[in-house]
Amino acid sequence: MRIPTLAPLVRAAALCLAVGLAVPGMAAEQDAVRKSVQSGQLKPLNTIIADVSRQYGGRVLDVETKRGRDGDLQYEIKLINARGEKQELLIDAATGAVVPKERSRPVQPVTIAQMVQYVRKLEQSSGARVTNVEFERDAQGNYVYEAQLSDKPFGDVKLMLSVATGEVLNPVKSGAPAVQPKSMAVMLESLQPRYNGRVLEAELETDVRRRLYYSVELQQPNGSKLELEVDAVTLEVLRQKGGD
Repeated sequence: MRIPTLAPLVRAAALCLAVGLAVPGMAAEQDAVRKSVQSGQLKPLNTIIADVSRQYGGRVLDVETKRGRDGDLQYEIKLINARGEKQELLIDAATGAVVPKERSRPVQPVTIAQMVQYVRKLEQSSGARVTNVEFERDAQGNYVYEAQLSDKPFGDVKLMLSVATGEVLNPVKSGAPAVQPKSMAVMLESLQPRYNGRVLEAELETDVRRRLYYSVELQQPNGSKLELEVDAVTLEVLRQKGGD
């Protein structure tokens, strides 16, 4: 229910609701509000408007009544300050306090039965075996499932799945890469002139753009671990971490 509050109508509208003056289509609710105000269950709207105007240093433009999740009466109040900036507040009619805006329900991991459906659908559409799924956030902070598929001999493919539907969010082109990767032996030989250490792990993988790279872990003479990502075609070192 919207209550016009522009200019001098602010006080009139407030008093109208507070004392329950008849307005077509609103009489029943206004009567209930009036009785609740008289019994002390609700604060008078004119008092709430005055408090909000004073606290936020603005002029009330509009008031609209709403019902909370539990049926409690709330006022959605729009006001404007001296700089022309508009603000919208939700006020509890019983206490006059600002009601925090409801946060969106957090995304929950799916059930076992749902994940069975997601995995089967992904394996059927990709022709590969799902080797790992993990509930995590993507680069934008949204919850997704990261699924890893075995795509030998071209490494592992990682895909992002919608938590709600299981749909692939970052589809990759099908088929083997046009350029074949260098062998692991050739890749390791290319590292010898620049890096020392003992090999802890070397694995051919595929990123989300279906680019082949080798993930290499080397134990350094001082005991630290050096992690490298090496382009499997050009042998360029794409990323280096650790090794201090």
